[in-house]
Amino acid sequence: MCKMSILIGMLCLSNLLVNGQDYRKVGKEKFQIVDTAGFYIYKINKLVQGEKIARPQDVYYFSVQNDGQPLELTRANLEQAFAGNARFRYAIEAQFHSDAQLMMYDRGLKTYKLKYLYIQSLN
Repeated sequence: MCKMSILIGMLCLSNLLVNGQDYRKVGKEKFQIVDTAGFYIYKINKLVQGEKIARPQDVYYFSVQNDGQPLELTRANLEQAFAGNARFRYAIEAQFHSDAQLMMYDRGLKTYKLKYLYIQSLN
């Protein structure tokens, strides 16, 4: 029974390599792994309802651990997931005024601003 549970868990939460890109499969959804420094960021292309019609759009998710449940990348979800890291939570409040800003990339540092702030909060 234990071996069967482990096998089922591996099928539900597995990493895949497709066309040179790393993916993580959770249930029936396949998330592309965007970044793994500190915590995991994923994206998935799905239909998002606009004012008139639904259009395909990249939606970002994150998990604190590689096998954690992906949560939508929002300020509220980040603040809840990192409740014990006050420096990171305050940095999120100060630097990002909307959820859309969370995936800002710093070309000079060659990293996502969110990831930079997280690493800085640990020092």
